[in-house]
Amino acid sequence: MTFFSHSHKGNNAWHLYLIGVLFALGGYFIGQLPLTAVLVYQVSTRTDLGPDDINGLQENMDFTRFGIDTNTGFFLMILMFVFAMFGLYAAVKMQKKSFITLITPHATINYQKILTGFLLWAVMIILTEGVTWYMDPEQYTFRFSAMSFIPLLLIAVFLLPVQTSFEELFFRGYLMQACGLGTKNRLVALGITSLLFALMHGMNPEIEKFGMGTMMFYYISAGAFLGLITLMDDSLELALGVHAATNILGATLITYEGSVLQTDTLFMVSEIKPWMMIAAFYISAIIFYLYCSKKYQWKPLTYLLEPIKLGENQAEDSFDFKQNEGIQP
Repeated sequence: MTFFSHSHKGNNAWHLYLIGVLFALGGYFIGQLPLTAVLVYQVSTRTDLGPDDINGLQENMDFTRFGIDTNTGFFLMILMFVFAMFGLYAAVKMQKKSFITLITPHATINYQKILTGFLLWAVMIILTEGVTWYMDPEQYTFRFSAMSFIPLLLIAVFLLPVQTSFEELFFRGYLMQACGLGTKNRLVALGITSLLFALMHGMNPEIEKFGMGTMMFYYISAGAFLGLITLMDDSLELALGVHAATNILGATLITYEGSVLQTDTLFMVSEIKPWMMIAAFYISAIIFYLYCSKKYQWKPLTYLLEPIKLGENQAEDSFDFKQNEGIQP
């Protein structure tokens, strides 16, 4: 079976996918209401704050400016994705699909693969940061505080995976399967979802700090890597682990000025060279790919050029672009 084996099942009318995207985005915006309410309250009750400060939050993610501690601000940010996950779940059920098929074509999820993806990518991050520290240790400041770090660790371990999982399920699950269903082409599905993934991060403060071109190249590369291992493994499990490792370590181990994750990490880096960061990412991605390719006996990369087969009634299982018609389960 392939990652797209069950994508033809359920109601695949194109307008339902559009509604599904709106469900997920609607959940995300509903999830912003608690944070927005707190910010508006602070602005309305303090003379030293104004609407411009709320707009500036997008650039520096400094919640302390509003009297909100970093962990509370972090929690409120993740809350957006909790609601977005509910929206995505409602979209999948609306189309009479099984939620597990966004992750695997098999009957059960392989949690060992998720753990493998997490641990292997975590090792890559720690090794590359170790090399960077060895080259310039003065850039790193250790700042452990049990009062702030322990709650942060709990949020990162138990709640942050909701955010990373939503992004994977939405882009590499829901949208990639929709693109595969519509185009029958893995490369096209990979390209579209990688671009959309990058665009979603287009409002991150890293854009302002390091430049649009540099960061969009990184986001597209990251999306393409996550999509590639999903397609080659025919499941989302490894990508779920990789994404979780990236954000959990980014939230608890090391952060830097301009990062979207402004938390009380163990280390603060005073200066980031974005192209060195991108180079480290590519080296890590290649090592990860080669290891998993051998471990899970992936097909050659030419597999991406093979047309997507949706089943015996492939022609009938494609998108239905006719008004008010859809595929019945």
